Amino acid sequence: MPTDPSSSALHGSTGIGTEDGRPLYLAPSEETWVGLDGAALRVSRLARADQLFPLRRIGRIYSSRRADWETGALIACAEQGIPVIFMSDDGEVLARLLGRPGERDELRNRLIPFLLRPESLGMLQHWLQTHRRRAARWAAGKLRLGSQIADIAWVRETINAQTQYFAGEAAARQTRQWLRALAYAWMEEHLNDLGLGRSTELAQAGRPSLAAELTDIFYWYLEPARHGWLKRRFLAAKRKGQPVVAPSHRDVVWLFESRALKAAARGREITANLHRWLIHEV
Repeated sequence: MPTDPSSSALHGSTGIGTEDGRPLYLAPSEETWVGLDGAALRVSRLARADQLFPLRRIGRIYSSRRADWETGALIACAEQGIPVIFMSDDGEVLARLLGRPGERDELRNRLIPFLLRPESLGMLQHWLQTHRRRAARWAAGKLRLGSQIADIAWVRETINAQTQYFAGEAAARQTRQWLRALAYAWMEEHLNDLGLGRSTELAQAGRPSLAAELTDIFYWYLEPARHGWLKRRFLAAKRKGQPVVAPSHRDVVWLFESRALKAAARGREITANLHRWLIHEV
């Protein structure tokens, strides 16, 4: 992932945004202004040269609440279908400005009629549970916990115990929360692109909270990366005889983006599997 010479964690990276766009992260450690400059966003900071980011190259934007946005820049993002996700310093999603839904609404056209059936939610929950268990088995196999284990709770508890050993209870919990928030933001925007965003009647009715449900599956494919990363940090500190430094939110963003291509492929695979299942059921 490209690094920013400024230490503000402002950068683009590949593979996790739209087909042609990259994510842009705005996590400034100093006063930052975001404005519109023609067909690009202009990011200005004190005592630093302005940076231009062409809108056509941006897939989505994660912004700290400390970044000061001009209204015109936000409107331009909305018109271009670029979601802006505002994050707290702890990685919590504070607000979202979602762009226009995508035209690839085949999944939506299958899912909404399916949910009109009285037995649909039970069937969908069974599908979700089956794929959660499958993803948990995959994660267990990657971590050599035993790929035949079907007890999701046991796999989760084992991973939690090991990551707490590597990083401490607070840091392990925080990295899990930050990484899951990034996974959720990706899944929500992916569903928005498929026509299942918050502006649809499905989302407004709250049946079901599809982004959260699919993130429960999606996140399992990120857990081995978090586990291995925390283990490597632990072993490196041990070799140097130093205490383990708690990872920052920026570190977790780097972890997520370093797996961008694989993560996006897994996320699309989940919705493709759901689509194939709906074709069979509807």
